[in-house]
Amino acid sequence: MTTKEDLAALPQQELLRVAMDRLGMTRAEFAARLCIAVRTLDKWLLPADSPDSRSMPDMGRAYVLEILQWQKMRKPA
Repeated sequence: MTTKEDLAALPQQELLRVAMDRLGMTRAEFAARLCIAVRTLDKWLLPADSPDSRSMPDMGRAYVLEILQWQKMRKPA
């Protein structure tokens, strides 16, 4: 099982992909959950060396981690 600390250490692109997978959401659904444009999410998912890549704000990373914690607590054992 992956802990919150393990997830926090992931590069942003991997964290976002893991989150979408665990939540069973498409990019459009996940962007809506984060209240951001799909284009913003797409830029966060680009490789860090891409000229169009953008860093996710620390607050955004914290929010993604919290969403994953809430989902984990709500999931039946």
